[in-house]
Amino acid sequence: MRTRLGAQRIHWPRLLTVALLLAVLLLVLGCSTGDPQNTFSPEGDVAERQRDLFNLVLWPAVVILILVEGLLVYAVLRFRRRTAGELPAQVHGNTRLELAWTIAPAILLLFIAVPTVDAIIDLGRAPAAGALQVRVTGIQWRWQFEYMDIKDSEGKPLTVFDELHIPVDKEIGAHLEALDVIHSFWVPKLAGKLDVIPGRGNRMWFNATKPGTYSGQCAEFCGLGHADMRLRVVAESEEDFQAWVDDQLNGGGSAGATQGVPDLVSGGE
Repeated sequence: MRTRLGAQRIHWPRLLTVALLLAVLLLVLGCSTGDPQNTFSPEGDVAERQRDLFNLVLWPAVVILILVEGLLVYAVLRFRRRTAGELPAQVHGNTRLELAWTIAPAILLLFIAVPTVDAIIDLGRAPAAGALQVRVTGIQWRWQFEYMDIKDSEGKPLTVFDELHIPVDKEIGAHLEALDVIHSFWVPKLAGKLDVIPGRGNRMWFNATKPGTYSGQCAEFCGLGHADMRLRVVAESEEDFQAWVDDQLNGGGSAGATQGVPDLVSGGE
C-alpha cells in the first residue's frame, strides 16, 4: 500500500509537468500568426526607435539576471550547512562590494536614461508642419480617418473608415479623438499604442519606411465589439497614394469606404 501511494506521489507531479509543457507549447503555437503585428519587426522610424530602446534595457537585464542567479546558486551550494547545529562563519559587510553594487547600477541607469529621455522628447513632439495631418476618431467599434488637408468638391475632408492610406517615407500627424469610450490606437509595426480619450485630444506622429499593409487594432477593451475594432494602414508610393486620393475624391472608392456608415462625428444621418 505504501509503495503504491509513493508511486502515485511521484506520478502526479510528472504528469502535471508534462501537461504544463504541452500547454506552453500550444500557447506559443497559437501566437504564430504570420507576423502581422510583431513589435520586434518594425517598418517605421518610431517603431524602430522604440524597439531599440526595449533592447537597450532588455539585454543588460538578461546579463544581470544570469550573474545574480549564478551567484545565488553558487552561494547555496558552496555555503550550505553540512552539519546540524553548525553555524556558518559570521561575516560582516564588505565596503568595497557595497560601493560596487551601489555605483554600478547608478552608471547603468545613466547609460539607459540618456537615450531614453532623448527618445521621449523626440517621439512626444508635435507632428511636423509638413506632415500629412489625419484626424483619427475612435467609435464603437470602428476607426474613422479624416485627411484634414485633402478636401472634396464641397470642402469637406476626405473621410474613410478602418483603412488608412499613407505615402511611404512621409511623416503622418495623427490627432486622436474618441466619440464614446476610451480606445487605444495601435499599429505595432509603425508605432506604439496611444490612448484615445473622449473629451481630450492626443497626438502622435509616425511613418512607414517600406510599402505594405500593416495591421492594427484597438488595444483598450471598449465593449462587446472590441475584438472587431481593427484597422489597416496601407503604405504606398507617393504616386499610388495620389492615385488613391483622386479615386476617392472622384467617387470611385469613397462611396464604398463610407457606404452605410452615418457621419457619426458630425451627427449626420
